Amino acid sequence: MNSSRPTEDRHFPIPGILWMCGATIFFSCSLTLVKTLQDYGLTVFQAVLFRQVLGMLIFVPTVLLSGGMKQLKTAVPIKHATRAAFGFLGMCTGYYSLMLINVADSVALQFTLPIFTMFCAVWLLGEKIYAHRVLATLIGFGGVLIIVRPGFTEINYGILFAIASAATHAVSDTYARYLARYDQLKIIMTYNFVFTIPFALIPAIIWWEPIPLETWPYLLLFGVAGISAQFCLTRSFSLADASLVSPILFFRLPLVALIALFAFNQKTEMWTWIGAAVIILATTWMARKETKIS
Repeated sequence: MNSSRPTEDRHFPIPGILWMCGATIFFSCSLTLVKTLQDYGLTVFQAVLFRQVLGMLIFVPTVLLSGGMKQLKTAVPIKHATRAAFGFLGMCTGYYSLMLINVADSVALQFTLPIFTMFCAVWLLGEKIYAHRVLATLIGFGGVLIIVRPGFTEINYGILFAIASAATHAVSDTYARYLARYDQLKIIMTYNFVFTIPFALIPAIIWWEPIPLETWPYLLLFGVAGISAQFCLTRSFSLADASLVSPILFFRLPLVALIALFAFNQKTEMWTWIGAAVIILATTWMARKETKIS
């Protein structure tokens, strides 16, 4: 694999910020569309399957036209399958949490993803544990407790699914970093589609629900929103440092809270905002420390 990278790709902060703003909007739309589809009776497996199939139909032909099948050879197919498996679990648990708790609560709890990613990097990539990482984890966990408020409110399984989504997505993201040592981004994305589709297809068939005709526009919008979010995210990271653009994703919370209020009449409690603020501060501080170390 050619590991060289044009230096100019790392010096466009304004476009990078704008692309990440686009990713934030599309991610927020994707989540609320999933909730809408669930209200029509679709299962999480059907939602994941449709998103991945549409992504493959859009993305893979462009890859093949640019270089053919030979460019998709990989020396680590098992790692690609493992990454896809954890990504599949992350989508399923995240989508399922939307059936049990408010959209904003699910998003806020999934802000713990960078903290889980740090632990995964230690486990899978052999990175060191620094004091600031441990401190950020403890502060972030405090933010989770503020949102969950154990002993004051009933623990909903949706909370556990949202946290599980952050954890499994963290493993998937860390595997993506590992795979980047061997393969180009387009190969990593292609194999993610290739392996995730059968993971979703089997349970989708087992628990298949009829798809009402009126839901197809929402399905199409959901697929487009999901693919657009991934494209904007990838484009943003190719233009600017992750430490600069990643915090923009935290704006998903006020955006989905606003959409959920008007679309589903879901009100976001004060404790969710306070807990999310604590998690955001912890992860942002950790990211800044990481930048100084690197």
